[in-house]
Amino acid sequence: MKNGLDRQRNIQIVFLACSIVLVLQAANLQLLNRSYAELADATAIEELTVYPPRGIIYDRNQERIVNNEATFDLMLTYNQMDLKKMDVAKFCSILDIKEEDFKRNLDKDWRSGKFSKSVPFVFLKKISPEKNARLLESQYEFPGFFVQARSIRGYPFSAGAHVLGYINEVDPRDIERNKGKYETGDYIGAAGLEYGYEDYLRGKKGITNLLRDNLGRIVGKYKHGERDSAAVAGKDLVSSIDIRLQAYGEKLMANKTGSVVAIDPKTGQILAMISAPTYDPNLLVMTNERGQEFSRLLTDPLRYFFDRTVMAKYPPGSIFKTVVSLIGLQEGVINTDGGSTAQGAIFMQADSTNATIVVT
Repeated sequence: MKNGLDRQRNIQIVFLACSIVLVLQAANLQLLNRSYAELADATAIEELTVYPPRGIIYDRNQERIVNNEATFDLMLTYNQMDLKKMDVAKFCSILDIKEEDFKRNLDKDWRSGKFSKSVPFVFLKKISPEKNARLLESQYEFPGFFVQARSIRGYPFSAGAHVLGYINEVDPRDIERNKGKYETGDYIGAAGLEYGYEDYLRGKKGITNLLRDNLGRIVGKYKHGERDSAAVAGKDLVSSIDIRLQAYGEKLMANKTGSVVAIDPKTGQILAMISAPTYDPNLLVMTNERGQEFSRLLTDPLRYFFDRTVMAKYPPGSIFKTVVSLIGLQEGVINTDGGSTAQGAIFMQADSTNATIVVT
């Protein structure tokens, strides 16, 4: 009888010990150990970058010469996409693209370092609000794809391309050179004012954390946005350029090759800076056709990207006569009345290509 009671007590002790172990483990998993909670958060929460609008550029008369236009980029995280189960035909129909375009946009050089299968990249730029609305209705069917609002540059005046410059998407060299300022998919000023005042115009990126349901649909902000950080818009810039004078000068230089620079002699400010031939700056806004336009301008024999105001070399012409006069005054061979001094006379021969000084 005693052995039976001992056996029963031992069994009870074993069950009690097991129960205590299970309770402690459950408490550890639910109260102490955050790894599973973090894993669940990583599955349900998506951290997205909020891109700031770049600063507006004005001319000397407060005319907007570079502004921002709202657009939507279709982004893709390659590792989250299930290509085997995806209805590619429906996806292409919603976006009004061909399946060949789908395959081409999906084909990236993963070894180059510019793209990563775990980092979102731009699958399709500048989709219309109507396409965006249609896509949102079926977005749960296409895991890995999401729409990101961005702003792109717009040019109210089709003038000043060389002065204003343009923006590009960063490449690995830009990322390495700027030491963490940029990530894949960011835009950077590549020429003109956009390049020269990049740090002033670009602003500061923000972060938003979105909560997704079991179908991958966005249902709201995580913890009401307490982890989010707001984007800071770039600073506005007032240029000395008179855009209407710039446009008029470009009209006069149409079908010609050369440059014109208009300077305010009182302040030294540049009023117009014209390089001909030029192009419409709207051709290089960040659209799907930009690559073709950029290649066309780059390979054209007219050399549209060659800024003749600062890059070309011209022989001195009549403007060199003032230099000769200053030399004569400095050497004392002429006076302010236009006559020669007793020390000698200065003669100058000048045309549009050369100047010769003869001192006697």
